[in-house]
Amino acid sequence: MVKCLIIDDDPLIVDLLKHFCSKQDWIGSCLSVEDGNQALQALVNQNFDLIFLDYNLPDLKGQKILDLMAHKTPTIMVTSEEKFASTSYEYDQIIDFIVKPISYERFLKAVLRFQRKNVAIQSNPPAQEVISERLFVKDGTKTVLINTPEIRYIKSEANYVVFYLMDKKVMSLMSLKKLELELPPYFLRIHKSFIINLNFLVSVSTEECLVGDTEIPIGPTYKTIIHDVLNNWAK
Repeated sequence: MVKCLIIDDDPLIVDLLKHFCSKQDWIGSCLSVEDGNQALQALVNQNFDLIFLDYNLPDLKGQKILDLMAHKTPTIMVTSEEKFASTSYEYDQIIDFIVKPISYERFLKAVLRFQRKNVAIQSNPPAQEVISERLFVKDGTKTVLINTPEIRYIKSEANYVVFYLMDKKVMSLMSLKKLELELPPYFLRIHKSFIINLNFLVSVSTEECLVGDTEIPIGPTYKTIIHDVLNNWAK
């Protein structure tokens, strides 16, 4: 499993990258730090397989961090500093350069490039490639086939989850957290009890989303990433 380090002082970008990384079943963990000194300390104390690096940090520039790295850990630049793009490729550890704002498609292209360069993980493709658009779930004594594109949203109720489809609902004993990692990338968790299908999203406000004709609340801890995810999804 790949261990990542995210070096960025923007909490929205950090949360977005962690969300995207959670979709890849070969990425095991993501540590984040918000400045250069914390980054260098983390790199001294721990080993990482992949780094996401911003250029404009509060104390050190991303280029300085690249110069000070003891090990040439594969690095993906994630920054709005487009002028550094050409210079960044002078560093052997740079494998891609993503200009903010970040879309899932651009993120996936970068991590696929990393994966191709690392034989040890090539046998484990990214989650998006192995995720099926069909789920088999237990509903009481029955096993039910669910086509994931037909799911409008999913709600957690105690130890169960309820799948709200276009014409019916299915209840199954399972964890919403585990299910979140198995769903295609057009599903987004917006509340501790709700995951929505972005293809059914009608509108979004600061407090809730309208999915079809159903109003679903946005949890306080999810407000930091949902608008960035939706902006990128719309592109």
